[in-house]
Amino acid sequence: MTSYFSYYSSKCQEFLTDGGRHVSAKTHSDIIEIAQMIQNDLPRETILPCTGDWSANALDTCSLGSANAAIDLCASLLTMIDVGEHEFGVSGRHPIHWTKGCLRTTLRDQFSPERTLAVDNPRIGKLFKAENLSKIAGVKIRWTNNLANHLRLTDDDKAVFIFHHASFLKFQQSLTQQLFPPGFIEETLYTLALLFPQNDSHTRRWIQTLGSPCLDQNISRCGSLRAQDRRFDRFLFWHDRLVVLKQVFDDSSPRTLAQWWWDRRNGVQWYTFWVAVFVFLFTIFFGMVQSVEGALQVYFSYKAQPG
Repeated sequence: MTSYFSYYSSKCQEFLTDGGRHVSAKTHSDIIEIAQMIQNDLPRETILPCTGDWSANALDTCSLGSANAAIDLCASLLTMIDVGEHEFGVSGRHPIHWTKGCLRTTLRDQFSPERTLAVDNPRIGKLFKAENLSKIAGVKIRWTNNLANHLRLTDDDKAVFIFHHASFLKFQQSLTQQLFPPGFIEETLYTLALLFPQNDSHTRRWIQTLGSPCLDQNISRCGSLRAQDRRFDRFLFWHDRLVVLKQVFDDSSPRTLAQWWWDRRNGVQWYTFWVAVFVFLFTIFFGMVQSVEGALQVYFSYKAQPG
């Protein structure tokens, strides 16, 4: 859980800017107390008067804002999702909005099953993994601490966010009472098993070369999917994002020699290309040899002339 506690620390620092005047929770005990109320399914309206110094009869807008910020902070720490928008927060995170009721209901509405996109081939081949997204399709992998951004494409489909906190997901899976919809955590782990298969030595070595200090190394320990599980109909919550990501992968074509080398999706095309490359290189090589040989012949003929 090292990566989670790194997230915990950075999230608290984000909310505690300017001496913590933006948030009423000042200690870890305050955070735990609010988190327990959220975990017990208390509505936000009930939690708000119990947060900090604000009360239902108070007219202090600043105190109200800091109380709401404290609730959003605790909700974010519980779920690893950016909850609420704040003037001191980092922009571009696609936060979810929890304004009333219990957080469990908001998460259920946010992560409802979605299967609106149709697919021609229901199977997902073994070549579809994060390493090949990067090496073949040129899609940059951007690690995210925001679960709501998982598998979201960005930068004109040239980068994809991947939620890498496998340890957090496994901890959530072990809880008897989860805030997330039933099956959601398990399916999220399946997406990691799909993109980072545990039995793939190439993937493990590739992850090690990334050298990201905050990356959860358990991302490559989520298992490997069997053939019957590598199907789009196996996914409910992440179905549409996987379909779009797979389409980007399938539509990509090599643009560099490195991408041509790694792209084995079409074996005939791969062999044809590299045979042509080697023929071209050999032609240049022998052409240069003949040119040098011809130049040497001219030189020695000139030297051999009398006078």
